[in-house]
Amino acid sequence: MKRFLSLFILLLGVVFALDAQSLSNYRLEFDKRDMGSGALKVTCEFTIDFAGEDSLVLDFGGNFEELAVEELMITPADVRYTFDPIAKHITFYRAQADTLRVEMGYIYMNFTSVFMYNNKGAEVWECISTDSGEYYYPMRRGMLYSGEVLFHVPDALQVVTQGSLIATEWLRINQCVPLNFVFLDCARYEMNTMPGSYKCDVYQLKGQQAEADRYAELCRLAVLAIEWFEAKYGDAYIDPVYGTHDYPAFVFHNGNASFNRYNMGFISASQEKFATAPDIYPLMHEIGHRWMGEYTMFIESGSRGYAFVVETLNEFMTLQCIREVVGIEAYEELIADYRMRWDKIRGTEQDVHPIEVTENNNIPVTYRKGVVMLDSIAREVGYDAVIATIVEFYQAYKGKPNLRYEDFEQLCKFSL
Repeated sequence: MKRFLSLFILLLGVVFALDAQSLSNYRLEFDKRDMGSGALKVTCEFTIDFAGEDSLVLDFGGNFEELAVEELMITPADVRYTFDPIAKHITFYRAQADTLRVEMGYIYMNFTSVFMYNNKGAEVWECISTDSGEYYYPMRRGMLYSGEVLFHVPDALQVVTQGSLIATEWLRINQCVPLNFVFLDCARYEMNTMPGSYKCDVYQLKGQQAEADRYAELCRLAVLAIEWFEAKYGDAYIDPVYGTHDYPAFVFHNGNASFNRYNMGFISASQEKFATAPDIYPLMHEIGHRWMGEYTMFIESGSRGYAFVVETLNEFMTLQCIREVVGIEAYEELIADYRMRWDKIRGTEQDVHPIEVTENNNIPVTYRKGVVMLDSIAREVGYDAVIATIVEFYQAYKGKPNLRYEDFEQLCKFSL
């Protein structure tokens, strides 16, 4: 084990306190009625506990800063606040009392919604914790939240969100994770539920559905992946602390064909790729993000090791799932392909160390080179040893804000 950990640090190479401030009795209403594509009317109320501090800063805003938030109204009239659309922050200031009830109403223009229901069938809304991300309601990861969420949509639309989280309680026992959801055109989508113990809903575009054998393969691999990740990480998929109230729904869209994403409670992916491309394993990667990803491993984008923690570790674990539940032959073919894709960029400016990728913007390094490096270590010391270290990292730091890549290194050093 010492040799493994030394190699790990060579090749790839705490204490956290909860924020005492909190937002309680949070009431959110999302109203899509009479709203065009990419627009949403939002009403929110919450009680701030300043916990003795003079102010509270929340993430709020998005791209096209001067247009993202329109018709903003905040009450009571005497509440002191500043809204900085460029920094995407809204700051509330403490008066005499330590608690303050705030009401906000506004129209959010989500210009970077990836898919628009009016011409592609789906409109995805998600809070992305990056500098280019959007915060369509005031929030901050790492804080305590409790409250309820209501959706209002016209008859032509349906909402897909965190499993049963439709007009129901939204309670964060631990730290906040974003509320993500998608509006679907009812006339263009067909919904089926996977058979078996894991009831995953599958939304496909009518007339573009995958063949029966392809759909059956999705059902089989989804079950195997959930079972494998649950067993390895020691946590069930369903956990209200992390916003997973039900098993994942798959929403297949007609937008960007390269876009697959874990949206906290549902998985969005290309309908065309699902129906025609031979490689279905990327959807297992998205399932893996329930455990190893930006919502349970709170490392900020822009920081050292961001892409490694969020993506490389999850991709490596996904391949270990494939190795065990699909077969070693399939695994070896994937590793050979990953090595070939890394070889294509060797010696170029793009060929940086995996932990130096601070945004998810270098696919050959983050998803290929980093995985091959981990595989090289595993061949030396054993796959079980590498998996055990990643699981230990997850168990030690899941759900904790202010995670750093150095915590991963430190964990390895403590184990020497």
